[in-house]
Amino acid sequence: MSMTHRKRHRSQLDENRSLALERVIRLFELAEETFGKNPELADRYVRAAWKLKTRYNLRLPRSLRMRFCRKCLSYWRPGVSSRVRVKSGRIIITCLRCGRVKRLPYGTGGGLKLPAEALGKNVNTACDQKLED
Repeated sequence: MSMTHRKRHRSQLDENRSLALERVIRLFELAEETFGKNPELADRYVRAAWKLKTRYNLRLPRSLRMRFCRKCLSYWRPGVSSRVRVKSGRIIITCLRCGRVKRLPYGTGGGLKLPAEALGKNVNTACDQKLED
């Protein structure tokens, strides 16, 4: 296999992966839009996105990883299809379909810092409000 052929193959692979990531993001947008009307269709969009992700070996952004259950591949909407609790420096997300529990470190203990959009919320913290004043 010549070097130019490898470069061509690599660029084609990168192009396919970027296109697949765009499609995965679009599938999650569709799942968000349709969840209120048809939760089963939203779950189907998540399964299709998971299939694309595994086929092209993609790493999902954190905001997308926090929106579905990896066990049953159901779309999560806090309060409807998942339960979200904050206890002792952890965020605990429970899937209401299969019961899987996801525990994430949170707070000032040097753990993982989660953006507010990862949980589907737009929250202004007290620090943000002080900066605006």
